Amino acid sequence: MGLLFLFAPIQGGCRVTATSTVPGQIATPGPTICTNESLVQRQPIWPLPFLAVAVWSVAPLLSYVGVRRRVAGKGGTALIILALVLEATVLISFGAAPFFAPFVLLPLVISTALALSARVVQRST
Repeated sequence: MGLLFLFAPIQGGCRVTATSTVPGQIATPGPTICTNESLVQRQPIWPLPFLAVAVWSVAPLLSYVGVRRRVAGKGGTALIILALVLEATVLISFGAAPFFAPFVLLPLVISTALALSARVVQRST
């Protein structure tokens, strides 16, 4: 989802340039140019979208590591909660939330609820 959000041409827009050769005359509009650009091409503050998308993309991996640690009896609850909080920050983005919320955040909430409600059986060796 992160690569699609950053590099797919999903940002569109049109522009018209107007030219005037003599001051005081009405400018003549040029052709309308419509383009589709990726967020990386369109965003003026470059590292910000990449860093945010990287955090939102790594959060499920953190949750997975936390669940594995919890199942092994080595804690991991804090890591699961941290991953959920990091992924929930996607809700502040008007552009990323429609992509990440249904496909990443919702499954992460469900898996977090299941992981935290499961009883961990301690193995004795």
